[in-house]
Amino acid sequence: MDAQAVLEQAPDSRVASSATRLAGSSGWQGTGRSDSALWGLCAGSGKDPYRVCVDLGDRATKCSCPSRKFPCKHALALQLRDAREPLPVAEPPEWVREWLDRRTRAAAPARSDDSPEAVERRARAKEKTAAARENAVRAGVAGMADWLADVAGGGLAGLPARDAAWWHAIQARMVDAQAKGLASAVDEVRAIVAAGGARWAHDAADRLGGLHLLARLSSSPSPDPVVRRRLGFSVTEEEVRGGPGWSDQWAPLLKLESDDGLVRTVRQWVWGRSHGWVVAVRHAGGGARPAPPLAHGVQVQGVLHPYPGVPPHRVAVGEPVVARPAEPVPAPESWRVALAGLEEALKGDPWQRLHPLGCASVRVTEDVRWLVDAGGHGVPVRGDVALDQALAVTGGEAFDAWGLWDGRELRLGAVAMPGGAPEVVG
Repeated sequence: MDAQAVLEQAPDSRVASSATRLAGSSGWQGTGRSDSALWGLCAGSGKDPYRVCVDLGDRATKCSCPSRKFPCKHALALQLRDAREPLPVAEPPEWVREWLDRRTRAAAPARSDDSPEAVERRARAKEKTAAARENAVRAGVAGMADWLADVAGGGLAGLPARDAAWWHAIQARMVDAQAKGLASAVDEVRAIVAAGGARWAHDAADRLGGLHLLARLSSSPSPDPVVRRRLGFSVTEEEVRGGPGWSDQWAPLLKLESDDGLVRTVRQWVWGRSHGWVVAVRHAGGGARPAPPLAHGVQVQGVLHPYPGVPPHRVAVGEPVVARPAEPVPAPESWRVALAGLEEALKGDPWQRLHPLGCASVRVTEDVRWLVDAGGHGVPVRGDVALDQALAVTGGEAFDAWGLWDGRELRLGAVAMPGGAPEVVG
């Protein structure tokens, strides 16, 4: 690491500044390095110097100072001294070897007891955990049914007067019941009510109706897999990758980013020449911005693994993919044909709000509010940067269009000259 890389580890600018000053201090003694660690003693406020060491494998640090910031200024200063001029090579002292040995033992995987008794015990524990969650979710569904009955009794007109604590109470109850899908659905209703507007009552009623349907279907003895997924039951990506994969030529055309305040998510709709539309999802926390799972706007060849459910399937990226220039993607001949193609998807998952939709040879109306097909039928289009770019790319000529349809308007995502390779916009 150079000095800049070392300082980038600092928890804040104050620690970085203190470490820079401390690196040039004369209060260091017994410094040294080996292939695996740095160490040294640094004079502090007490009679005994602080013991400082750094694991060169992952830059983990240990210091006997009382600071609650990690890494502390002493650990950063020691690394700065080594970055400026390598510390003398020596045998690590006993206290450094003990710390490294403890880290090695902690990182070593625990030996698995594969005896029949242990295997059976783990299976029973897993079944017990699953049964406990089933019971918790069942109780949450019953609570949601009661809440919906109260909302219906009070009427939609009373929702804007409800305070944040009222909404939070039912969301927290669903989270405690391990039914995060229900909690998210309630939050969506709350956001619609808070946003207001001319259609808030219509949209809130629509979401509440979907929530009522989900609660009714969830109370059946054996809920449908789609219903379970909407409740919050999930399959791990590792399990999905261990299952069968789909090898195909994939065209990532549409994407949407969202941020719930804790996690940022990017969803990418990908068209496969043999498998149709699929959805790839990636999350990132801590303020990071997730990159799309696949290279966007090109054609990639590789294997994607489908999650259980109905089309368009969510997928996990499997074997490494090879990107190459985009090739033409067929689009339905009219909006009527395109919308009719959503019937199976809506039947399979009526709670899905966004659908990939495409149409060949469309034109933008003079008021820039509609995309009209060759037969004169149109759909509303969202006026945004993507639409501006589409007009710039196509020069007002007819073009093939693909976007995300929410039942009200199309969010444009890719365009192509009729029969040509698509170009991502937005």
